[in-house]
Amino acid sequence: MTNKVLIINFEEIYLKGKNQNIFIKQLVRNLKRKLTNYKDYLDFSKAHGGSYFIEIIKDIPEETLQKIIYKVKNTPGITGFYVADTTGITMDEIAKKSVVHTKQHMNENDSFAVIAKRINKAVSFNSMDIARRVGSDINEKLGKKVDLTHPDFKLYIKVRGKYTLIYSKIIPGIGGLPVGTSGKAIAMLSGGIDSPVATFMAMNRGLHITAAHFHSVPKTSPQSIDKVKMLVKKLTDFQGQIKLYLIPVIEIQEAIAKQTDSRLRLILLRRIMLKIGEHIAETEKAKTLVTGDSLGQVASQTLENMKATEDATDMLVMRPLVALDKKFIIETAKKIGTFDISILPHDDACGLFTPKSPETKAQLKYVKEQCAKLNVENLISNALQKTETLIISDTDTIPELMS
Repeated sequence: MTNKVLIINFEEIYLKGKNQNIFIKQLVRNLKRKLTNYKDYLDFSKAHGGSYFIEIIKDIPEETLQKIIYKVKNTPGITGFYVADTTGITMDEIAKKSVVHTKQHMNENDSFAVIAKRINKAVSFNSMDIARRVGSDINEKLGKKVDLTHPDFKLYIKVRGKYTLIYSKIIPGIGGLPVGTSGKAIAMLSGGIDSPVATFMAMNRGLHITAAHFHSVPKTSPQSIDKVKMLVKKLTDFQGQIKLYLIPVIEIQEAIAKQTDSRLRLILLRRIMLKIGEHIAETEKAKTLVTGDSLGQVASQTLENMKATEDATDMLVMRPLVALDKKFIIETAKKIGTFDISILPHDDACGLFTPKSPETKAQLKYVKEQCAKLNVENLISNALQKTETLIISDTDTIPELMS
C-alpha cells in the first residue's frame, strides 16, 4: 500500500445485491475516463465491501490532487469519499502518522477526537487502545485539547489487514447511479435554468446524455449557441464528455406562423422538436427524451398542453422537474454551477416565437388538425440536414460570454 489512497463509498450501488458488480464496473470506467489525464498518479484497485480504493502511487502536487478530488466529487454514483494517509499496523507507526496527519490538517485552535476501528483482529491492541495512545501523543506533541463530545476535528483510524488508514475529512459526493447504467437519453437543452437541471438529474439516475439544442440563428444571436456550449461544458463535470446536436428551427417556426393558429405556435413547435429528438435518439440508440418541463410553470406546460405535445412521439418522455417548485430548481442550478450561465441575457428560439395569447388548454384533436397543415416530415428532414454536431469534453476550453 502506498502513502495515500482515495477511498470511494457508493451506498446506493451497495444495495444492488447480485447486480452490484455491474454498477461498480461502470463507475470505475467513468472514473478512469474522467481521470485519464492523471493516470500516472493513480492505480485503480478493487472494491472492499461498500468502498472502492484508488491508490496514489507517487508523490502528487496538492493542486493536482484537488483537481482529482473535484472530478471524483462530481461523479454520479459516489455518495462520499476521502483521501487517507496509510501506514503500517504497529502502534508506533499508527501514532507517528496520526500526529503528522493532524499537524497538516488541523486548524490552530481546534479541539479533537480520535475515532479508531480495528478491522484486523490479529493485532495485539483494540480500538480503545489506539484512541488512547494517538490522543495522548497529539495532546502531548501538538498541544491540542481532546473533546469527545463536540470536537472541531475528528481523526479517523482504520486498521486493516497489512496497513492502517488515517483520514480526517469525508467529502460528500452527489450520489445517484453511475452514468450509463440506465441507458441513453436525448436531453432537450435550452439556454434557460430548467433544462440543464433536468439533464443533470437524468445523468444522476444513470442515463448517458446526448444533448439537443434548437436555435433560430440568424434570427437570434449566435451567442445563444455559445451559451448552450457553456452549459454543456459545465455538465461535462458529471459525464465527462457530451455530444451536442445544434438544430436550426427558424424554417419550422416560419411555416407554423404562416399556416397554423397562432395560439398553438409553441405546442406545434415543441411537437416537432420531440419528433426531431426521436430521429436523433434512433441515431444515438437512445431510449428516452428528457425535457425541463415543470408543471404549470409556463403556458406550454399545463397538463393539457404537455399531453398535446407528448402525443407527437411514441418515445418515453421524461420530465425530472415536473413536480418541483422553481426555488428548488434554482437552488439545484446553483449547486451544479449552471445558474450563472443560464441567466445570461441571450436569445431563445421559443422566446422569439411566443404568441400574445398562447393556448393553455389545448384540445388534442384540434392540435392534430393544425399540425396536418404542415409538411412535418419535410420540415424535419431539412432541419436535420442543416444540423451540426459537436463533442464537448470536460477538458475543452469554452470562451465565456459577456453578461
